[in-house]
Amino acid sequence: MLVFVACAAGFTSRQTVENGIRTVAALDPQSDAISSRSTQAGDENVLVLGLPADRAGVPEAARADTAVLVHLPANGAPAVTLGFPANLEVARPPCQRWDGATGTYGDTVPAESRTALSSAYDVGGPKCAVGVAQQVTGLSVTRFVAFDMNGVNAIVDSVRGVGVCTERPVVDRALGPVVTRPGETVLGGTEAGRFAAATGVDDTSPVDRVRRQQRILSSVLENALSTTSLLAPGASDRIARALPGALTVDGAEAGDLLVLSRSLSLTSGDDAAPPFVSVPVSELPNTRGHLELNRSDSSDLFTALQKHEPLPPEFAVPAQRGGTPLLAQGTVVDVRNAAGQTGLADTMATALRAQGYVIGEVGDAPPGPDTVIRFSPDRADAAAVLGGSVPGARQEPDPGATGTLQLVLGASFPGVASMGAPAVQTGQTADCG
Repeated sequence: MLVFVACAAGFTSRQTVENGIRTVAALDPQSDAISSRSTQAGDENVLVLGLPADRAGVPEAARADTAVLVHLPANGAPAVTLGFPANLEVARPPCQRWDGATGTYGDTVPAESRTALSSAYDVGGPKCAVGVAQQVTGLSVTRFVAFDMNGVNAIVDSVRGVGVCTERPVVDRALGPVVTRPGETVLGGTEAGRFAAATGVDDTSPVDRVRRQQRILSSVLENALSTTSLLAPGASDRIARALPGALTVDGAEAGDLLVLSRSLSLTSGDDAAPPFVSVPVSELPNTRGHLELNRSDSSDLFTALQKHEPLPPEFAVPAQRGGTPLLAQGTVVDVRNAAGQTGLADTMATALRAQGYVIGEVGDAPPGPDTVIRFSPDRADAAAVLGGSVPGARQEPDPGATGTLQLVLGASFPGVASMGAPAVQTGQTADCG
C-alpha cells in the first residue's frame, strides 16, 4: 500500500512539473519552405534558442543570443549541430506579434526583407523563429526549445542549486571570474545565471555557451524529475512555478528535454556529442551591420543534411572544445593592421610573441572597423586561444584554406594593453566526461 501511494504521489508530482513547462504553438510542418520533404521524413530537427537576459535594446551585432539547430537523421547517421549568428541577415516573413509575458500571439507584423535573425523571436516569438529557420535551411523543424536567461535564477533556486562540471575555469570579460576552478561545482541561482550567460575571455566558442546552458538545464531537469524531488513536500509545485520563466517549448516534454540537454551538454571529447558547424557567412558585416549567408556554400551544406549525404569537405568538423584549448607549440599567426595606426601590427606581434606564438607575416590590410581572426579548419583550436587574448575579435572560418591563422586589427581594436591573460599558460583542466 505504501509503495502504491508513493508511486501515485511521484506520478502526480511529475505531471505537475510537466505542466509547468510553457508550451506554445511554434511548429509548422506543412511550410512551403521545407525542401526534400519525403527524404526528411522521420528526421528530427530541434531548434534551440538561448536568450540572454539583457537582450532588450542591445544591437543585434552585440547580442549574445545562441541559436542552434540540432539535426538528428532518421537513418542513424551522425547528428550535426548548426550554429547561426544572431546578426545573420534574413528575410523575415509576416509574423504574428509575440507577447513573451503572456506567451500569446497577436496581430500580424509585416514582413521585413533585410533584418537580423534575432529579430524573428523578438517580434514573432517561437513561431516566427521556426519559420525563419526553415526558410533559411529548408529543414523541417520538429521540436522547439527556448531557454531564457531571465528565468535561470528561479529554476535553479527551485531545486536548491545544481551541480555542473566545467573542463576549465570560466572567466567573462564583463562578468569577471564565474567558475574559478575546473571540475565539479555546485551553483546557486545567481551563479548559474552567470555561468549560462558568460561569453568569456577563456571561452570564445558559441557551442561552448550552448553546452553550458544545456548543462544547467539538464541538471535542473534531473533534479526536478528525480524521485527525491518528486516526493519532497512542495518541491514539484515550486519547480513548476519557476519553469515557465525559463523554458518555452513545442513538441517536447520534460523527458525529451532531458535527453536533448544531456546530448548537447556532452563534453568535447565525447564521441556522442553532436559536432558543431557554423553556417557559412560573409567575412564582414554589410552596411546594416548584418552578416550575409554564403548562398553557394550554405546551399551545399543544407542540401547534404536534407538528403542524408556526407557533409561537403569544407565543412569537415574540427574537434570540439569544452573550454579554451592549450596553444600548440610553434603555432604561427600572421598580423595585419587595418586600423590605420602606425606600428600597431608590429606592437601586437611583439605582445603575441611574448605569449608563445611564432609570428609569420606582419603588415597592413585594407582599412576596416572590426578586429577579425581568420582561420582554416586545422587551426580552429589555435583561433579559439587567440580569441581569448584579443578583446572583441570576431572569428571567421575559412573552410577552403589550410594552415591559416591571421589576426586583422580593425579600427575598433582598443589597444594591446587590453589583451587578456595568455591562454597558452592556463593548463589547469578537468575531465567532465
